[in-house]
Amino acid sequence: MPRAYMPNNNLRSYSGFTLIEVLVAAVILFSSIATVSMVYRGAFISSERADKHITLTGALPSVLARIRHDIRSQGNSNQTQLSDSADAWDVSYQWKASLREYKSAPKRLDPNSGSLVTPPLKYKLWNVSLELEYAGLTKTYQFNELSWNNE
Repeated sequence: MPRAYMPNNNLRSYSGFTLIEVLVAAVILFSSIATVSMVYRGAFISSERADKHITLTGALPSVLARIRHDIRSQGNSNQTQLSDSADAWDVSYQWKASLREYKSAPKRLDPNSGSLVTPPLKYKLWNVSLELEYAGLTKTYQFNELSWNNE
């Protein structure tokens, strides 16, 4: 058959996308969706972690005040170890205190006798270990606390 009578089999005459072009576009689309979802997930996890740290830090002043009160009220006894555990603001905590030093005030001059007088033992320095726990997050703190006898 002569060429003039053959139907046009040229692929360029069809409009639309080829299968390869659609697959490449789909790969690009799904890759960008996966990347955005991973960034969002990372931000969400970081936000949850920050929320836990804020909750622990927010409860800390209340917990420290309670520990200070407990040590100062029990500090007049002859105990060398103190401990307790409780909950505050949905935060569980436990603390242990060990007596580090038990001293008196500095020597002072007695004006009547003219000699240095050592006051009785009054001040106790405690080494405190505190552990806070909230929703699987645990933080540990070490600090010193002072107590004294009112006698």
